[in-house]
Amino acid sequence: MGKIKYALLVDDSDATNFFNKRMIQKTDCVEEILIAKNGKEAIDYIESGIIPEIIFLDINMPIMNGWEFIAEYQKLSEINKNSVIVLMIGAALSENERKLAESIPEIKEFRDKILTVEVVCEMMVKYFDHVTSEVCS
Repeated sequence: MGKIKYALLVDDSDATNFFNKRMIQKTDCVEEILIAKNGKEAIDYIESGIIPEIIFLDINMPIMNGWEFIAEYQKLSEINKNSVIVLMIGAALSENERKLAESIPEIKEFRDKILTVEVVCEMMVKYFDHVTSEVCS
């Protein structure tokens, strides 16, 4: 069974992280699910050499929000920038935020903040050819 090595959840809500981690675990498509409580922690993971294949990114967080994370992510060396970034939406984006997000090539999709097994499977199939899962079949 093919899996990706790392998925990174970036959200300051323990409840959201707990639930989303469980949904990803149910697909059995990821070896390790990492959690960062803000964008700074996420950048620290990446700079330490842990490069997640997929990042689920919240916008509103303390210390470093999602937009600030994206700005710092864009400054990283190319070898550290191969992640699929999925912007997690808890509430509707303003028109300006949506235009901003659509202009950022690193952001591949927008999804509801609370994941489902079906959504995780859909993204694994879409972005990772080598991933196989009995749940996602």
